[in-house]
Amino acid sequence: MMVFPDFKYGWLPEEFQVRLPNELDFKKEAKNAKRCKEIFKNNPNVAVPSVYDELTSERVLTMSFESGISATNVQEMHRQGMDLKRVARLISESFIHMIFEKGFVHSDPHPGNIFVRPKKMADGTQDVEVVLLDHGIYTDLTQETRLSYTKLWRGILTQNELKIKQASKELGADFFELFTSMIVNRKYEDVMDEQSAYKTKSRLGEKQDA
Repeated sequence: MMVFPDFKYGWLPEEFQVRLPNELDFKKEAKNAKRCKEIFKNNPNVAVPSVYDELTSERVLTMSFESGISATNVQEMHRQGMDLKRVARLISESFIHMIFEKGFVHSDPHPGNIFVRPKKMADGTQDVEVVLLDHGIYTDLTQETRLSYTKLWRGILTQNELKIKQASKELGADFFELFTSMIVNRKYEDVMDEQSAYKTKSRLGEKQDA
């Protein structure tokens, strides 16, 4: 029995046709890793493995070993004395930088691909470092897409339904309520409710009077 008999799956083979060859060509992954490393070269809190070109081919990828623990291993982070809020902020800022400023986004950010580890900074203070792994799948975002996504978030944070509708349409989403809920991971009614919206802003680091 099909739960959604009207759902169209035609896009799946097309998506696999584009994505799978990129996943299986390690030279492309090496290129992505180098580009990501360049993006964060001035950020002391983000690490990307170095690629050894002389030992890399389409079927073999050789990179520097990077230690760390999964970004979801809360118990171990506590044990190592890491500030969880700091970890969450660094991961968020890293992806915000990729999405909104660079338009080159790591598209497989599951816990096995994001490590964290303690780091002693140049000034002697103890901080945290995020390690980004597995650079096989990336998405290039056009300036128009980034602007529309920015508009969507502005609409969410200001509870401006017209702006949310416009941005969702620009991003190709017909059902703006569902799309917004997926983005924020909250019910649309909560997003548009004044009291519940404060919780969303708090999660994003907004001030109460924002």
